[in-house]
Amino acid sequence: MNELKSLSLTLVTENQEENEMAVELGDMIRNELGEGWKIERIAKYPKFLNSRKIEFVKDFGNISFDALNILAIQLTDKLVSPWLLYFDDDENSIELIYNKQENSKNRNPEYLAIKWGHLQMNKRIE
Repeated sequence: MNELKSLSLTLVTENQEENEMAVELGDMIRNELGEGWKIERIAKYPKFLNSRKIEFVKDFGNISFDALNILAIQLTDKLVSPWLLYFDDDENSIELIYNKQENSKNRNPEYLAIKWGHLQMNKRIE
């Protein structure tokens, strides 16, 4: 049996009145993340005015947990920072949470629209 792993990244944006703005931002972020990332969904996010939720996913096959944890940290830092890190020793996995703050750093001016982010590791047995 193989344990296949993937990463899911959910971003909530702000100040995006039209869905097309989120589509453009999603394409830009997907290109920044690299080959193999897919946009699963872009939808209105009702909790905040003029917000969208963009969901990304990428399969990584049977990569080691340690390698995937490091990659997750590197990928999220390409977008914005700082990210809170939650480590689960039993599962040997991490989750990363981003909340926009005064001291947040954006790696691209377009990423100012990112208000919140969540990256999590997923696994399945085949």
